[in-house]
Amino acid sequence: MKGVPGNGGFTLLEVMISVSIIAVIFISLFRMQSFCISLAETGRFNTLAPILAGRLLNKIETDLDNWSEPEGNFGENYPGIGWACEIMDFPLQELEFTGKESTHRLKKIIVTITGSSGQTPLKTETWRVVFD
Repeated sequence: MKGVPGNGGFTLLEVMISVSIIAVIFISLFRMQSFCISLAETGRFNTLAPILAGRLLNKIETDLDNWSEPEGNFGENYPGIGWACEIMDFPLQELEFTGKESTHRLKKIIVTITGSSGQTPLKTETWRVVFD
C-alpha cells in the first residue's frame, strides 16, 4: 500500500514549535550552568578568605609597630584576591581600670579580603596588646 502523496513529513509549524522548545531547554541549561560556576567561585572565595586573612594577620603581628602596607594582593597563587589593612592605636591610659603608669597599648587591626568576581568582602577585626 502506498501512502497518500503530500502526507510524508512534518509541517513548518511543528518544526518551529520543536525548535523553540529545544531553545528554551538549552537556555535554561546554560543559565543553570552559569549559576553553578558562580556558586563554585563564591564557595572557593568563602573558603580561602578566612585562611588568607589569618595568614595576613600572622604576618602583620610579626612586625606590628612597623607595618606600613595599607593594601596588596596574595600574588600569583591567588589571582584576583586582594587585601586591605588598617591599624589603629588605642592607648590603655584612657581606660579607668589601668594604672596611670601603664605603658601598654592596644592596636585594632582591621583586615578586609576582596575577591575578583564581586563577592561580598570578608572583614576581620582583632585587637592586640603591645607592651612597650
